[in-house]
Amino acid sequence: MRKVGMALALTGLVLGAVGCGKQDTPDIKSLTFDKNGEIIHQVVGASDQNNYQIQMADLEEFVTGRVEEYCAENGEQKVALESAEEKNGSILLNFRYASPEDYSGFNYRKLYVGPLADAADAGYELEAVPFVSIDGEASEIGYIEEWEKKQLIVLETKSGEEMLINLPGKTLYINQGAHNGQEITLVGKKAVKISNQEEAGTSSLSYIIYE
Repeated sequence: MRKVGMALALTGLVLGAVGCGKQDTPDIKSLTFDKNGEIIHQVVGASDQNNYQIQMADLEEFVTGRVEEYCAENGEQKVALESAEEKNGSILLNFRYASPEDYSGFNYRKLYVGPLADAADAGYELEAVPFVSIDGEASEIGYIEEWEKKQLIVLETKSGEEMLINLPGKTLYINQGAHNGQEITLVGKKAVKISNQEEAGTSSLSYIIYE
């Protein structure tokens, strides 16, 4: 029962946002992609989850156990819990993943990071996805030039989830939010914010093209 409770608490952290007004504490979780393929994942959530108060020591023990189990099955240093702290009523967990596949496997959600030209071979059909450029111009995938120079991120998010995506390059295109019930906004030249507004219990894919 204790493991079930901690799993539900971790799920609450992953899906929930902190809210505003907490000084020096991030409002939403983030994924940061570097050019070497590693991913930094910062999970941010309130310590009070639906009348359940998360105990930091118990949560850290549970998460550390999950990391150890994953690495035992998939290889050392595939996932690491870099830090865990409670601050201003919020909990911050920082994970490092050796590859997109490790993020996907550890979190049970889809993630593709790679050449735009290889997306179809990875199982992602982009012809039906309506894109919009950073200048606000609608575009279809067939009209995007120089495919070999473009990179693609495809990320699955759950309903009610918010996430800031920090890219290793310049954002070029994002999928239109009306395509899948998400609000997708540009944050500067190298970041995108995703707010999943789909109905409860569902998930959606976001598409980000960059170079």
